[in-house]
Amino acid sequence: MAVYEYDLQEILPRVQGPLREILEQELAAGNHIVEIAGGWLLKKANVWLASRFHEDYRSRFPTMRYRYLGYPKVWMEEYVDAERGLMVAVRAAAIHPARR
Repeated sequence: MAVYEYDLQEILPRVQGPLREILEQELAAGNHIVEIAGGWLLKKANVWLASRFHEDYRSRFPTMRYRYLGYPKVWMEEYVDAERGLMVAVRAAAIHPARR
């Protein structure tokens, strides 16, 4: 999948709050975005990363729902802000970085 200019300008800015912090930390740690979508799966914004999350963010962001799916037809893991309609997930083909 490609990340298009529209995705970066129109959909990505919708990611706010704790998920924005998680996303920015992942990008700073070397992860990168492979897909951005709005309207599906969650209404506002869905962002898929290339590599597994570098950290376990559950204790820092307890209001975010974390799930490990490990399902190759879907994705490996996700953080969801259901109240805002946002998701940051990891592609199924992702490699696992060393956890800190």
